[in-house]
Amino acid sequence: MKASPKYNEKNLIPMFLKAAAFRNDLVVLGFTDNGGAIHSAERILNILGQHLKYPELRHTNNYKKYHTAQFSVAALKAHKRGEEVLIEHVSPIRDFTRKAIKILDNMTNDNTQIEKLKDFIKKHYHLVLLTPDETRHLNKINRTKMEDDRLERAGITTVFYPNQPTSASLCKVSNYAKQAVCETVTR
Repeated sequence: MKASPKYNEKNLIPMFLKAAAFRNDLVVLGFTDNGGAIHSAERILNILGQHLKYPELRHTNNYKKYHTAQFSVAALKAHKRGEEVLIEHVSPIRDFTRKAIKILDNMTNDNTQIEKLKDFIKKHYHLVLLTPDETRHLNKINRTKMEDDRLERAGITTVFYPNQPTSASLCKVSNYAKQAVCETVTR
């Protein structure tokens, strides 16, 4: 029997709310995000994003084995050769966290803002596997701001490669995973 995960949506959302409020309090006192004010909120949001977007994924480091992992074309070839591939957040985590905190700024006692937060996370929390060279190139172009076309602007084409034992769909993705063209391949 599988053990239930230590963290889940029910306990992570209240943790994020506290971390976001604490971050805001620290900023008012003059402690910057670069100094560390935002770090707890970033970490909690990263775990929450994983749970909401990739619910079967037990740990982010296992993403390359995830059943619908998204690779760059070059990273997929490297992965098949047994070479190193890196996990990249398509939405840089600092900017992603700041925008998530902003959603909570007008918090009321109803669940409207929580639902907006969850929708935001599901839409913008996005992992992709890249080669080390692609990661350096992407970060040189933009490592700090969320942009819907961040990968495309860096010239990176991605594919979904389901980690299935025999045949699977190889899907070319365009426009930040909004459209996919798939074909069946056999391993």
